Amino acid sequence: MTALLRLAALALCAGAAACSNERVVADQPMAAYTRAEVAYAASNRDMRVVIQGNPFGMDAQSFGQLVTDNMQNRVSGVDTHFTTTPNDTARPDYRVVFAFNPAQTMLNSYLCAGQPIRTSPPGGPIVVQGAFCRGGGPLSSATGWLDSPRGPADPDFRQLISDMTFTLFPSAQSDAGCSGPDC
Repeated sequence: MTALLRLAALALCAGAAACSNERVVADQPMAAYTRAEVAYAASNRDMRVVIQGNPFGMDAQSFGQLVTDNMQNRVSGVDTHFTTTPNDTARPDYRVVFAFNPAQTMLNSYLCAGQPIRTSPPGGPIVVQGAFCRGGGPLSSATGWLDSPRGPADPDFRQLISDMTFTLFPSAQSDAGCSGPDC
């Protein structure tokens, strides 16, 4: 019976093409989020990336390079260079912040506050909270998970970072499913 259940689960995964070790959930972008502002903040320039935490225990510079390498070319229609060491083309009010394995539950909006975030030591599943910030507030944010990371070269980790970046810079704001007074 167990083999039959496994076969059924595999068939569902193959049919849906949705079985993955990683997943990302986006928050609704803030009302102030616009593609025009994304272009202003990031087009043909460096975009500062702030990384807090390190799920692999590697040196911070190498981990920062790993993350930013997997962020490149993920903002539809905007040519930008994500980096932890931006040059003078970067707009100082804008940045992307990632917190890997925060030690306590926090709102994604806290990422933009510029405060240090306590993170858990390396090992185990990865939780990453991310935000695209203007000044001290988020324009967009998301949370991602990687249940079984296999190390820094893991394709699922690379996909997690890619998906987080794509999610932080949606092509259009959608109000689908919104029925409240703020829609």
